[in-house]
Amino acid sequence: MSRNDWERGEIKLSVKEFGAVRRDLITFHNQRQTALFESAKSLYTRIKEHGKGKRNFDFMEDFRTMVGTYEYRMSVEGADEIQNILFPYEKVEGKGYIQSRRPKNPQKKQFPMLKQNADRIDVGGEAGIGFDKAKRVIIWSVSENNHAVERAHEHSMGREFFKRLNRVVWTRGTGGEIVGNDEYNQDNRESGGGANYTTHRFGVAEKQFKQSFAAARSWR
Repeated sequence: MSRNDWERGEIKLSVKEFGAVRRDLITFHNQRQTALFESAKSLYTRIKEHGKGKRNFDFMEDFRTMVGTYEYRMSVEGADEIQNILFPYEKVEGKGYIQSRRPKNPQKKQFPMLKQNADRIDVGGEAGIGFDKAKRVIIWSVSENNHAVERAHEHSMGREFFKRLNRVVWTRGTGGEIVGNDEYNQDNRESGGGANYTTHRFGVAEKQFKQSFAAARSWR
């Protein structure tokens, strides 16, 4: 079922935690890029071997068979990203951009590394993790699209982001929340309906929520 949704939030960290979290996430990204490059090379070699000497061989179908079901899920980590590298879209006169049916040899430069002072990590093209050093704030942002939030959370970089935040030592004044919305909630026409809602709370935001919840229960 279609579900257009989005998420965004800013989480403030201590000086120590900000540096550590950014370092860990960038290191994870770079290690993932290295692994993707190795997987891409391996898949390219196998596809070429499978199609060697065969006329009208369907390289794309062979790729999809090796990585798993194409629709919605892929069994190989980053298979969708690897597919776009091996089978890039190329401009064809009079036809616009057409996806190549023959695999291209992957290059290391197509899996770029980030420097430790990078201010953003891409998460599957629709989402990103930003770093504001001056404010010691980490920003999670998912652009509105069909099932965009689900894909961002299932992406290995997205999973690592939330796992790493769960290991943060929250101190006074640190934390924050992530808010979002979706097409079904926005259609709510009742009083107070359709507003953005909180999807995650960290540190001070989580503490304040628990205190408010406890206070509300005490009035019952």
